[in-house]
Amino acid sequence: MLALPDYREQTPEVAARFAKIKERPVVLTVRNLEKAFGTNGSRHVVFDHVSLDIHRREFVTIIGPSGCGKSTFIRIAAGLEEATSGEMLLDGKPITGPSPDRGMVFQGYTLFPWRTVKENVMFGLEMRGNDTGTADAEARQWLDMVGLSRVENSYPHELSGGMKQRVAIARALANEPRILIMDEPFGALDALTRCKMQSYLLQIWKKVNVTILFITHDLDEAIYLSDRILVLGVNPGGVREIIENPVPRPRTPEQFLSPKFLAVKHRLDELIHGSAAEQEEEDKIPVIKLTEVGDEVE
Repeated sequence: MLALPDYREQTPEVAARFAKIKERPVVLTVRNLEKAFGTNGSRHVVFDHVSLDIHRREFVTIIGPSGCGKSTFIRIAAGLEEATSGEMLLDGKPITGPSPDRGMVFQGYTLFPWRTVKENVMFGLEMRGNDTGTADAEARQWLDMVGLSRVENSYPHELSGGMKQRVAIARALANEPRILIMDEPFGALDALTRCKMQSYLLQIWKKVNVTILFITHDLDEAIYLSDRILVLGVNPGGVREIIENPVPRPRTPEQFLSPKFLAVKHRLDELIHGSAAEQEEEDKIPVIKLTEVGDEVE
Protein backbone atom coordinates (compact mmCIF):
# COMPACT_ATOMS: atom_id res chain seq x y z
CA MET A 1 0.00 0.00 0.00
CA LEU A 2 1.28 3.47 -0.88
CA ALA A 3 2.55 5.36 2.16
CA LEU A 4 0.63 8.65 2.33
CA PRO A 5 1.86 11.88 3.96
CA ASP A 6 0.10 13.42 6.95
CA TYR A 7 -3.01 15.10 5.53
CA ARG A 8 -2.63 17.95 8.04
CA GLU A 9 0.83 19.00 6.87
CA GLN A 10 0.86 22.24 4.87
CA THR A 11 3.54 23.78 2.72
CA PRO A 12 4.62 27.32 3.70
CA GLU A 13 2.65 28.65 0.70
CA VAL A 14 -0.56 26.90 1.77
CA ALA A 15 -0.10 27.99 5.39
CA ALA A 16 0.36 31.59 4.21
CA ARG A 17 -2.83 31.35 2.14
CA PHE A 18 -4.84 30.23 5.16
CA ALA A 19 -3.32 33.01 7.25
CA LYS A 20 -4.58 35.53 4.67
CA ILE A 21 -8.03 33.95 4.64
CA LYS A 22 -8.29 34.28 8.42
CA GLU A 23 -7.41 37.97 8.18
CA ARG A 24 -10.50 38.62 6.04
CA PRO A 25 -13.83 39.63 7.61
CA VAL A 26 -16.12 36.85 8.78
CA VAL A 27 -19.18 36.64 6.51
CA LEU A 28 -21.06 33.71 8.07
CA THR A 29 -20.98 32.96 11.80
CA VAL A 30 -22.39 29.68 13.13
CA ARG A 31 -22.65 29.15 16.89
CA ASN A 32 -23.92 25.99 18.63
CA LEU A 33 -26.37 25.32 15.83
CA GLU A 34 -28.83 22.50 16.39
CA LYS A 35 -31.59 21.07 14.23
CA ALA A 36 -33.99 18.46 15.55
CA PHE A 37 -37.35 17.10 14.46
CA GLY A 38 -40.18 15.71 16.55
CA THR A 39 -41.05 16.02 20.23
CA ASN A 40 -39.13 14.90 23.29
CA GLY A 41 -40.80 11.49 23.09
CA SER A 42 -39.58 10.82 19.54
CA ARG A 43 -36.98 13.50 18.96
CA HIS A 44 -34.49 13.09 16.11
CA VAL A 45 -31.42 15.32 16.29
CA VAL A 46 -30.04 15.93 12.80
CA PHE A 47 -26.98 17.80 14.11
CA ASP A 48 -26.01 19.83 17.14
CA HIS A 49 -23.15 21.97 18.50
CA VAL A 50 -22.10 23.06 15.01
CA SER A 51 -19.87 26.13 15.23
CA LEU A 52 -17.60 27.75 12.66
CA ASP A 53 -16.70 31.06 11.00
CA ILE A 54 -16.60 31.39 7.22
CA HIS A 55 -14.52 34.26 5.86
CA ARG A 56 -15.05 36.51 2.86
CA ARG A 57 -14.27 34.81 -0.48
CA GLU A 58 -13.62 31.47 1.19
CA PHE A 59 -14.74 28.25 -0.51
CA VAL A 60 -16.16 25.85 2.09
CA THR A 61 -17.53 22.42 1.21
CA ILE A 62 -19.79 20.28 3.39
CA ILE A 63 -19.66 16.51 3.05
CA GLY A 64 -20.90 13.57 5.06
CA PRO A 65 -23.02 10.42 4.84
CA SER A 66 -26.68 10.55 3.83
CA GLY A 67 -28.84 11.85 6.66
CA CYS A 68 -26.11 13.93 8.33
CA GLY A 69 -27.92 17.22 7.66
CA LYS A 70 -25.89 18.76 4.83
CA SER A 71 -28.92 20.06 2.95
CA THR A 72 -30.65 21.05 6.19
CA PHE A 73 -27.62 23.13 7.16
CA ILE A 74 -27.58 25.10 3.93
CA ARG A 75 -31.36 25.50 3.95
CA ILE A 76 -30.92 27.25 7.30
CA ALA A 77 -28.19 29.39 5.73
CA ALA A 78 -30.54 30.22 2.85
CA GLY A 79 -33.32 31.17 5.27
CA LEU A 80 -35.57 28.37 4.03
CA GLU A 81 -35.61 26.55 7.36
CA GLU A 82 -35.20 27.51 11.03
CA ALA A 83 -32.69 26.05 13.45
CA THR A 84 -33.94 24.46 16.66
CA SER A 85 -31.36 26.34 18.70
CA GLY A 86 -28.11 28.22 18.27
CA GLU A 87 -27.56 30.97 15.74
CA MET A 88 -26.41 31.64 12.21
CA LEU A 89 -25.38 35.22 11.41
CA LEU A 90 -24.65 36.86 8.09
CA ASP A 91 -22.35 39.85 8.54
CA GLY A 92 -23.31 39.80 12.22
CA LYS A 93 -27.07 39.84 11.63
CA PRO A 94 -29.36 36.84 12.28
CA ILE A 95 -30.66 35.00 9.23
CA THR A 96 -34.45 35.12 9.45
CA GLY A 97 -35.52 34.26 5.90
CA PRO A 98 -34.53 34.27 2.22
CA SER A 99 -32.77 37.35 0.88
CA PRO A 100 -30.87 38.45 -2.25
CA ASP A 101 -27.70 38.51 -0.15
CA ARG A 102 -27.69 34.70 -0.43
CA GLY A 103 -27.80 33.12 -3.87
CA MET A 104 -28.83 29.48 -4.28
CA VAL A 105 -28.02 26.92 -6.97
CA PHE A 106 -29.71 23.51 -6.73
CA GLN A 107 -28.89 20.14 -8.27
CA GLY A 108 -32.01 20.26 -10.43
CA TYR A 109 -32.34 22.75 -13.23
CA THR A 110 -34.51 25.53 -11.78
CA LEU A 111 -34.60 27.86 -14.78
CA PHE A 112 -37.91 29.28 -15.98
CA PRO A 113 -38.64 27.35 -19.21
CA TRP A 114 -40.74 30.17 -20.69
CA ARG A 115 -37.93 32.72 -20.39
CA THR A 116 -34.81 32.97 -22.52
CA VAL A 117 -31.36 32.55 -21.03
CA LYS A 118 -30.94 36.32 -20.72
CA GLU A 119 -34.43 36.78 -19.30
CA ASN A 120 -33.71 34.13 -16.66
CA VAL A 121 -30.64 36.07 -15.51
CA MET A 122 -32.64 39.32 -15.62
CA PHE A 123 -35.34 37.95 -13.32
CA GLY A 124 -33.67 38.68 -9.98
CA LEU A 125 -32.48 42.07 -11.19
CA GLU A 126 -36.02 43.03 -12.17
CA MET A 127 -37.37 41.80 -8.81
CA ARG A 128 -34.94 44.20 -7.12
CA GLY A 129 -36.47 47.12 -9.00
CA ASN A 130 -34.04 47.58 -11.86
CA ASP A 131 -35.57 48.89 -15.07
CA THR A 132 -35.51 46.62 -18.11
CA GLY A 133 -32.57 48.41 -19.76
CA THR A 134 -30.38 48.15 -16.66
CA ALA A 135 -31.34 44.52 -16.04
CA ASP A 136 -30.63 43.67 -19.68
CA ALA A 137 -27.17 45.26 -19.59
CA GLU A 138 -26.21 43.57 -16.31
CA ALA A 139 -27.52 40.19 -17.45
CA ARG A 140 -25.34 40.39 -20.56
CA GLN A 141 -22.29 41.05 -18.36
CA TRP A 142 -22.99 37.98 -16.25
CA LEU A 143 -23.60 35.80 -19.28
CA ASP A 144 -20.27 36.97 -20.66
CA MET A 145 -18.70 36.06 -17.30
CA VAL A 146 -19.93 32.45 -17.56
CA GLY A 147 -19.18 32.22 -21.31
CA LEU A 148 -22.77 32.01 -22.55
CA SER A 149 -23.30 35.28 -24.42
CA ARG A 150 -23.80 33.38 -27.66
CA VAL A 151 -26.94 31.63 -26.33
CA GLU A 152 -28.58 34.59 -24.56
CA ASN A 153 -31.72 34.28 -26.70
CA SER A 154 -32.02 30.51 -26.40
CA TYR A 155 -34.50 28.75 -24.12
CA PRO A 156 -33.50 26.30 -21.37
CA HIS A 157 -34.68 23.23 -23.30
CA GLU A 158 -32.16 24.08 -26.02
CA LEU A 159 -29.19 23.92 -23.62
CA SER A 160 -27.04 21.10 -22.27
CA GLY A 161 -27.06 20.30 -18.56
CA GLY A 162 -23.77 22.10 -17.96
CA MET A 163 -24.96 25.20 -19.78
CA LYS A 164 -28.18 25.26 -17.73
CA GLN A 165 -26.17 25.20 -14.53
CA ARG A 166 -23.95 28.03 -15.76
CA VAL A 167 -27.09 30.08 -16.40
CA ALA A 168 -28.30 29.21 -12.89
CA ILE A 169 -24.97 30.37 -11.45
CA ALA A 170 -25.13 33.61 -13.45
CA ARG A 171 -28.70 34.22 -12.26
CA ALA A 172 -27.68 33.66 -8.63
CA LEU A 173 -24.62 35.90 -8.93
CA ALA A 174 -26.46 38.70 -10.72
CA ASN A 175 -27.92 39.82 -7.37
CA GLU A 176 -24.33 40.15 -6.05
CA PRO A 177 -24.94 37.92 -3.00
CA ARG A 178 -22.56 37.77 -0.08
CA ILE A 179 -22.74 33.97 -0.19
CA LEU A 180 -23.40 31.58 -3.06
CA ILE A 181 -25.01 28.42 -1.67
CA MET A 182 -24.70 25.36 -3.91
CA ASP A 183 -26.52 22.09 -3.13
CA GLU A 184 -24.81 19.36 -5.19
CA PRO A 185 -25.06 21.54 -8.30
CA PHE A 186 -23.13 19.11 -10.51
CA GLY A 187 -24.60 15.87 -9.19
CA ALA A 188 -26.87 15.29 -12.20
CA LEU A 189 -24.15 15.89 -14.80
CA ASP A 190 -22.09 13.27 -16.61
CA ALA A 191 -18.48 12.87 -15.49
CA LEU A 192 -16.92 14.90 -18.31
CA THR A 193 -19.35 17.81 -17.97
CA ARG A 194 -18.94 17.74 -14.20
CA CYS A 195 -15.16 18.17 -14.54
CA LYS A 196 -15.68 21.10 -16.90
CA MET A 197 -18.17 22.72 -14.50
CA GLN A 198 -15.73 22.43 -11.62
CA SER A 199 -13.15 24.29 -13.70
CA TYR A 200 -15.71 26.92 -14.76
CA LEU A 201 -16.75 27.46 -11.14
CA LEU A 202 -13.19 28.07 -9.96
CA GLN A 203 -12.62 30.52 -12.82
CA ILE A 204 -15.84 32.40 -11.97
CA TRP A 205 -15.07 32.43 -8.24
CA LYS A 206 -11.69 34.06 -8.87
CA LYS A 207 -13.41 36.99 -10.62
CA VAL A 208 -16.35 37.58 -8.25
CA ASN A 209 -16.47 38.89 -4.68
CA VAL A 210 -18.46 35.99 -3.28
CA THR A 211 -18.11 33.34 -0.58
CA ILE A 212 -19.14 29.82 -1.60
CA LEU A 213 -20.84 27.20 0.57
CA PHE A 214 -20.94 23.96 -1.40
CA ILE A 215 -22.43 20.49 -0.80
CA THR A 216 -21.17 17.37 -2.51
CA HIS A 217 -20.92 13.60 -2.01
CA ASP A 218 -17.87 13.46 -4.29
CA LEU A 219 -14.62 13.40 -2.31
CA ASP A 220 -12.47 14.36 -5.32
CA GLU A 221 -14.75 17.32 -6.01
CA ALA A 222 -14.57 18.48 -2.39
CA ILE A 223 -10.77 18.43 -2.37
CA TYR A 224 -10.40 19.96 -5.82
CA LEU A 225 -12.65 22.94 -5.07
CA SER A 226 -12.39 23.76 -1.38
CA ASP A 227 -10.35 25.86 0.97
CA ARG A 228 -11.86 24.05 3.95
CA ILE A 229 -13.95 20.88 4.17
CA LEU A 230 -16.59 20.52 6.90
CA VAL A 231 -17.27 16.85 7.60
CA LEU A 232 -20.61 16.11 9.28
CA GLY A 233 -21.41 12.84 10.99
CA VAL A 234 -24.63 10.97 11.65
CA ASN A 235 -25.99 9.17 14.73
CA PRO A 236 -24.93 11.35 16.43
CA GLY A 237 -24.99 14.26 14.03
CA GLY A 238 -22.46 17.04 14.28
CA VAL A 239 -19.03 18.12 13.10
CA ARG A 240 -16.60 15.23 12.76
CA GLU A 241 -13.73 17.40 11.56
CA ILE A 242 -12.94 20.61 9.69
CA ILE A 243 -10.01 20.09 7.31
CA GLU A 244 -7.89 22.92 6.00
CA ASN A 245 -7.20 21.65 2.51
CA PRO A 246 -3.40 21.30 2.12
CA VAL A 247 -3.52 20.83 -1.68
CA PRO A 248 -1.98 23.99 -3.15
CA ARG A 249 -3.78 26.32 -5.55
CA PRO A 250 -4.13 26.73 -8.47
CA ARG A 251 -5.56 23.23 -8.67
CA THR A 252 -5.24 20.96 -11.69
CA PRO A 253 -6.72 17.53 -12.56
CA GLU A 254 -3.19 16.09 -12.37
CA GLN A 255 -3.24 16.68 -8.60
CA PHE A 256 -5.92 14.02 -8.15
CA LEU A 257 -3.13 11.42 -8.02
CA SER A 258 -0.68 13.42 -5.90
CA PRO A 259 0.24 12.01 -2.47
CA LYS A 260 -1.21 15.04 -0.67
CA PHE A 261 -4.53 14.81 -2.53
CA LEU A 262 -4.76 11.08 -1.85
CA ALA A 263 -3.94 11.61 1.84
CA VAL A 264 -6.84 14.04 2.25
CA LYS A 265 -9.15 11.72 0.31
CA HIS A 266 -8.16 8.79 2.52
CA ARG A 267 -8.93 10.82 5.64
CA LEU A 268 -12.32 11.94 4.30
CA ASP A 269 -13.22 8.37 3.39
CA GLU A 270 -12.21 7.25 6.87
CA LEU A 271 -14.31 9.96 8.54
CA ILE A 272 -17.40 9.19 6.45
CA HIS A 273 -17.23 5.41 6.11
CA GLY A 274 -15.01 4.33 9.01
CA SER A 275 -11.90 2.15 8.88
CA ALA A 276 -11.37 -0.51 6.23
CA ALA A 277 -12.43 -3.22 8.68
CA GLU A 278 -15.60 -1.30 9.58
CA GLN A 279 -16.43 -0.78 5.90
CA GLU A 280 -15.94 -4.48 5.17
CA GLU A 281 -18.24 -5.47 8.02
CA GLU A 282 -20.89 -2.93 7.00
CA ASP A 283 -20.78 -4.06 3.36
CA LYS A 284 -21.55 -7.68 4.17
CA ILE A 285 -24.96 -8.92 3.08
CA PRO A 286 -26.73 -12.21 3.85
CA VAL A 287 -25.50 -14.93 1.51
CA ILE A 288 -28.37 -16.72 -0.24
CA LYS A 289 -27.09 -18.89 -3.04
CA LEU A 290 -29.37 -19.04 -6.07
CA THR A 291 -26.92 -20.60 -8.55
CA GLU A 292 -25.72 -24.11 -9.35
CA VAL A 293 -22.49 -25.52 -7.97
CA GLY A 294 -19.59 -24.96 -10.35
CA ASP A 295 -20.63 -21.60 -11.76
CA GLU A 296 -19.05 -19.41 -9.06
CA VAL A 297 -17.65 -15.99 -9.91
CA GLU A 298 -14.85 -14.15 -8.16
